[in-house]
Amino acid sequence: MSFLGSLEVFIETGLIFSIIAMGYYVSYHILDFPDLTVEGTFLTGAVVFGLLSSHNVNSWIALLVSFVLGCAFGAVTGVLNVRLKIRPLLCGILVSTSLITINLIATSAGMTGDFTGQSSSSISYGRTVKTLHDVFFGELIPSRVKGVSVRDLIIFLVVAIVCKLLLDFYFKTKNGLLLRAAGNNGQFVKMLGVDPGKSKITGLAIGNGYAAIAGALYSHVSGNVNQSMGIGMIVIGLASLIIGLSLLKNVKFMKPTTKVIIGAIIYQACLTVAQKLGVPSAYNKLIMAVIFTIALVVSSKAKNKGGSSNVAVK
Repeated sequence: MSFLGSLEVFIETGLIFSIIAMGYYVSYHILDFPDLTVEGTFLTGAVVFGLLSSHNVNSWIALLVSFVLGCAFGAVTGVLNVRLKIRPLLCGILVSTSLITINLIATSAGMTGDFTGQSSSSISYGRTVKTLHDVFFGELIPSRVKGVSVRDLIIFLVVAIVCKLLLDFYFKTKNGLLLRAAGNNGQFVKMLGVDPGKSKITGLAIGNGYAAIAGALYSHVSGNVNQSMGIGMIVIGLASLIIGLSLLKNVKFMKPTTKVIIGAIIYQACLTVAQKLGVPSAYNKLIMAVIFTIALVVSSKAKNKGGSSNVAVK
């Protein structure tokens, strides 16, 4: 693979997975909720996008529907935790496990009309199917330049920036401020006469909605949907989040959402470098786990160093 090809791959995938990382910034970093639902909602976004696009529904509408359904399943996780008092990890496991069946049945029913879930477990886009790059400013933007898919890169950059700006804007609203407060001090929010549980449900809905968008974009790149696509998304999202927030911790002028996007690109660049060094693709998940472990260790040391310096100052 050429240098430009490698550059295209890790920037594309980095931008896609940065959207998961932004969602995890809400659920994990702000709400301190280890949400396992994203593996299921990532695939849900891919399945919905694939089904609607293959049935000639405008792919941008399909992307929006993927987001809405991702939000719905994320809200279910929040309801299980807030209303039924089930532990966070168990809530994610319950919803994610349920989505394995739901996604499989949706794929089978959408492709063959069989609701047993046994006829089809994957979706492939035909050459006649119009996906995102086909309905993005028509021919004003060239599809490929020197072998690089320019139109796709622009699409992913636009979607990632829009997701970032919407999240930044939301955090400035009253509901966004309450969401932050609910993550920092739920008791204080209760003293204000507001139910912090509603903010938690909203935050989990946003996080999983973003995961679904990432799943839809990933299926757009791969040209198909398979039932194993969501595996490892938690590691990717968390690693991108931690790398971005740790490495750029002292960059004060940069918003956390921007740091997360950069972190996702750096994470994917590390994977690309490993592949360029000749590491077989079968080792990808192991490499992901190693990078994530290193990111956790570096983040932990940075926190301990910051804590000790603060004590010294005091």
